Parts: sequence; C-alpha cells; structure tokens
Amino acid sequence: MKRSKWKTVAWSGVRLAVPADWVPGRIGPRHLLLESDTGPVMEIKWGPVRGRFSSRFHLRRIARQVSRNAAVFQERPLSAEWRDVLGSVEACGFEWGSTGQGAIGVLLFCSVCRTASLIQFFLRGGDARIEDWTAGVLASFRDHREDGRSVWALYDIFAILPGHFRLESHRFEAGRFVLEFRGRSCRLTLYRWAPAAVLLKGRDLGSFAEAAAGGVGIEFRPLAVAGHAGVEGFDPRPTGPVGRLKAWLRVGSFRGIRIWHVERRNRILGVRLEAKQPLGTGELRGVCDGYGMDDEAENEASADPA
Repeated sequence: MKRSKWKTVAWSGVRLAVPADWVPGRIGPRHLLLESDTGPVMEIKWGPVRGRFSSRFHLRRIARQVSRNAAVFQERPLSAEWRDVLGSVEACGFEWGSTGQGAIGVLLFCSVCRTASLIQFFLRGGDARIEDWTAGVLASFRDHREDGRSVWALYDIFAILPGHFRLESHRFEAGRFVLEFRGRSCRLTLYRWAPAAVLLKGRDLGSFAEAAAGGVGIEFRPLAVAGHAGVEGFDPRPTGPVGRLKAWLRVGSFRGIRIWHVERRNRILGVRLEAKQPLGTGELRGVCDGYGMDDEAENEASADPA
C-alpha cells in the first residue's frame, strides 16, 4: 500500500501510521479503537509500568476478558514479519476467536520509557484482509520520542507540543474540536472549527475569537500564521501598583489567543494560552508553530524522531 494512503494517528504518547480509511471509534486517555466501514479494525491500550513487567500476568487478564464473550484465547508465535518490524522490543503474540469474529494481537513492553502496549487487529467473518496492514502498522508504532515532545494527531489536526503538557479533556464534536492541556504554570487549549465559510459569515476573525475562544475584552490585531490570515491578542500587562502586585503574586490569569483561517480546507484553527504572568508573542508562537492541519504537518511527521 502506498504511503500516501496512510495517515498518522498519535495520542497521549503513542504514535502510529494506519490506512487512511481507519477512523477513531472510541477515544480514552490511553485507549483508541479504530474503525473502518466494516466495523472495528484495531484497538490499542497502553500505560506506564511501575516495578517488574510480567507479560504472563497481562496475557492471563486478556484471556479472562475475552472468555466472558465465549471466545477462545491462546498465545500466538510472532510471525517472522512481525518479529522483524518490532526489532528488539519485548513482545508476545496472541489470538482469540469465536463464531464469526476474532483478533490477532501483540503485547509490547518498552524498557526505555517503561510503557506496556496492547495492540489487536480484529478479524470478521473470515476476512483476512486486515492482516495485509498489520506489519506496516506495527513497524510505525512508537511509544516515546527522544526530544521530549509529544505528538497529537486525530482526524484532520496535527500538533507537536512540549512534553510537559498533559491532556486534561477533549471534545470531538461536529464542527468543533477542543483539546485542553495543563502545562508548567499554564493552561493550553487547541481549537478546530468548521465550516469556516459559514462561521465567518458576517463577522471577522477578531469577533469570532471573542465569541468562540473566550477572547472577550481582548483587542485583536491581524497577522499571518503559516501563510494564513489570522488574528492575535493578549490581556494587557498590569499597570499601577495594585496591578503589578497581583501579577507578582500570580493572582488571576493572563490570556494569549491566536486564531487563523485555513481557507483551502474551510477550517479555523485556534490556540489559547493562559498563565499567571503576562504573555507575549514568543510564548504563543512557540505553541502555534507546532499546530496545524494534517497535510501541513506531513513532512515533519515523516521525519519525526523515534
């Protein structure tokens, strides 16, 4: 399968490439279920391991879970192709099946970041086509980066953020995506809205930012963001003795907001940063430079360090 028909999926520390028609069916803090037009095709769960890792313990737990649905579970030797793409990572294969459905999968443990990951590919009605994609997906799988940053890529958005940002909540709704993070002494919100042509009818980006990104009271100025028309605004720096004292005591918060219109995709993207100290263009640009549409990040994603 050609690379152009694959896409990057990244969430809460893990990253992998999957066929372009696989879409999220369920999203959790450390859980993704991907579906195609035929139903669920892949599931991945992951988490940190404290202390000694026991593959036997986890395999027994998987066996108990699938047996509740009258499925038969057994360990499965890794194929030569799987073993080759997984390299030296600790891995145990498994499979389970019942009438008309089943799965093949692998349990992985990375001794570098101490993350355990369970990846399974669903088989339905004897259709083995899913097996055509498994080695490619596993070859692309990463559970950490060497530069301390984290990748987030779902649907049509892509972000590379400093590693200190931790996801607190997410909402993927028709026409509106919101990802909220907490970082060191700050909060970050990533937005994506559509269709832009409808949302901007009769108003400019500044008035849209006020209403949709919590920018009331901020004066926005126009600027170009990655070649797109955009606006940027900040809460004013405090003045007077009382204002400066509140800033020094870190009472309240200061907002920095940047919104831009990706016209060719009919999307509006936005970033809102909040901190206890006044913000400037540098802090906001440092986040915005890593956020965009999936096709804008294609080259960086392909060169992404393991």
